[in-house]
Amino acid sequence: MDAYLTGRKPATLTIQIKNLPDSVKKVNIKYTLVQFGGAFQATKYTETDAAGTSKIILDQNLPYQQVWLSAGDYLYTGIFVNTGLTVTIDAQKVPKDGAYMVGEGVNYSGYDGELNTVMNKKVLFRKKERESLFNDLRTLCDSRKKYTVGSFAFKTDSILKLLKNMDNEFIAGFPNYGWAIRNETLSDFYGNICAAYWYDTMPDRVFNELNAHRPLFTSNDGVAYYNALYSYILSKKRFKKEDALGGAMKLFDSLYTQQRSDLLKLFLLESEKDSYAQSYPLIINSIKTNWCKKIATNELTKVNANQKRIDSLFALSKKLERADIGTPLMRLPFDASLYQLDTVTSIDDFILNLKSKFPNKALIIDFWATWCTPCLADLPYSKSLHEKNKDLPIEYIYLCTTSGSSIALWKNRIGDMQIPGTHIYVNDKIIARLKTAFNSEGGFPTYVVIDINGKVNQKIITRMQGLDRDSVKKIVGL
Repeated sequence: MDAYLTGRKPATLTIQIKNLPDSVKKVNIKYTLVQFGGAFQATKYTETDAAGTSKIILDQNLPYQQVWLSAGDYLYTGIFVNTGLTVTIDAQKVPKDGAYMVGEGVNYSGYDGELNTVMNKKVLFRKKERESLFNDLRTLCDSRKKYTVGSFAFKTDSILKLLKNMDNEFIAGFPNYGWAIRNETLSDFYGNICAAYWYDTMPDRVFNELNAHRPLFTSNDGVAYYNALYSYILSKKRFKKEDALGGAMKLFDSLYTQQRSDLLKLFLLESEKDSYAQSYPLIINSIKTNWCKKIATNELTKVNANQKRIDSLFALSKKLERADIGTPLMRLPFDASLYQLDTVTSIDDFILNLKSKFPNKALIIDFWATWCTPCLADLPYSKSLHEKNKDLPIEYIYLCTTSGSSIALWKNRIGDMQIPGTHIYVNDKIIARLKTAFNSEGGFPTYVVIDINGKVNQKIITRMQGLDRDSVKKIVGL
């Protein structure tokens, strides 16, 4: 990888939308990059120019980086960008409700064009059957301890055989891309198997097969495989709190080659984000592989810059006389205030307004979505914590993304669960920018704490379930 990436420039993704209606002057482009280092994914926005074109230079130069792309209402697709890719959309030919992955009105060209045509056709090939097999696999892995070692291995091997047969059927029509299809399937399969054995020990045969796998794509499945392996290795070892980071790095070094050890250390960046000033330099110094060290160093630079900006904002918060956090919509009987935020002049101004709106209070900020099952499962615990500890100087702020939702559905979710606190329905572009500003890029739910002293903590809460009065007081610095 070092030799491969040395001097290699990040690839360019070009989106070209043709035959747009005269009334459409530009099209919003949303793209989510799968990546190593820091958050698993990073969502960004851009738009087409007057000619219907948008050019995106990827942040990293990693191989076959997966990008989840939404081009207005015209196309949603998952693509792999390695050297260069052009996605051309004919607005007059795509279905009225938009194209999905590949089809009429969508063309992939450039160096990575044929690969993406094939891989997106593969997504649609016997899609329901494939999804059903992986659902069966996840259910099986969740209940692994119900089975004997031999029975579990037989059942999972049977699922893998069916998946391979399905892949081979598709590959018969596209033999040049068998390497890509098989590799992605194994990344997904082995990632699930690895998660099944967290806090336990895999049989040697299973571990040797799994450990020998080498993902070729910087994709959901490829990165998740390494993340699952990272979690499995650490789940089997207990460290003293004061030596947890050093112990983890030494453990990786003792088990793997320097290159694989350094890759696994990149996942420590996310878990150590709250103490980045102390922990990131230690991680960087431990990494010897150049491309991994570069990712970790860039992450430190980014996180440090964002933290300094937030700190400087809070230093000015006393000067504000007005704190605008959106358009007020209503106040509900269960002590919930609803706002809508469609545009902001500045992300920094919004953060400053949010802090100033609730002086002398700690803030627990919940980024969530109406369609997010883990979010909805966690909200009742947040509600209970709020109601049982009303005397504490804490404001609970719920930032719901507009993506995949509607304002009516958002209101219904809040009304059904009767969750007190400050609720803001936020344009998804603003959500993405806020997550970046708080160094908390990733999926939903995501929690950010601004403690009573103004310190931002991005990883101190992973779920509200399990928190009680004592733990929440400690989290917010009371």
